[in-house]
Amino acid sequence: MLGYVANIAARALVRRRSGLIGVITGDLDEPGTALALSALDARLADAGWALLLASCGKDGTPLAHAQALFGRGVEALVFLGVAIPTELDAVRGMQSLPCVNMDRTDDTGFAANSGFDHGRAGKLIADFLGQLGHRCLAVVTESHSAIGALLGDALRADYVSAGFTLERLNIGEGSVAEGILKWFTLPNSPTAVICSSDAIALAVMHACACHGIEVPGRLSVVGFGDSPLARCVTPMLTSVRIPARGAGIAAAEYLLARLEGRVPIHAELPVKLAVRASTGPRTV
Repeated sequence: MLGYVANIAARALVRRRSGLIGVITGDLDEPGTALALSALDARLADAGWALLLASCGKDGTPLAHAQALFGRGVEALVFLGVAIPTELDAVRGMQSLPCVNMDRTDDTGFAANSGFDHGRAGKLIADFLGQLGHRCLAVVTESHSAIGALLGDALRADYVSAGFTLERLNIGEGSVAEGILKWFTLPNSPTAVICSSDAIALAVMHACACHGIEVPGRLSVVGFGDSPLARCVTPMLTSVRIPARGAGIAAAEYLLARLEGRVPIHAELPVKLAVRASTGPRTV
């Protein structure tokens, strides 16, 4: 080892290319985001590319970040945890950039999809709960959560019209316990809740334990991300396992193919449901 470190700026001058790929993310705390970014970065770094990251967080706008990254000379864009703005296609010069979305289907048609789809995860959960007899569902999420919004949209689009009812509780608008207790005053109170992270699911289960609400006897609980937390609680948590690392690699491979003039492959990675003891048949 001679300690050589490639100078990306010098290489860019020689190649007349920036060597940069822009990444626009939502909340970095969302399940799978850090792992997906790490895998994306590692694969692209192996091929000589560097990432330029723009995080929308809770309040940022993807359009403004996309324009800023474009101004910095990025040669491709990756979207993770954010909706692609419809105005993006009108930004001059943006149409020539290879773009890929890692975690949802892009309805604008601007970006390719290579990774997985949170909307399909919502349908997977609802199908499972429906088989257990649950028809009154609820989504518990932070108000800014992209995952929570996608889960709610998927359920509302495909299941409310099929006779399901759907409630939503945004963390931050009141305590979890208050929201759950309020549900039980409704004529059709939820018998199953879908949470946008395992951490929120554990908060729901804690609130249930504090108020004598049996899980899963009275309320089935599903988490998201299948983190180690899911197996550290009693009853163990049913949770969605997402292919975050695979999505990062798939997005990188798609972009490398586009940038090298090869035919790209659109990967559709499956999400899986790790079924554990926090879910059971409807009993009320």
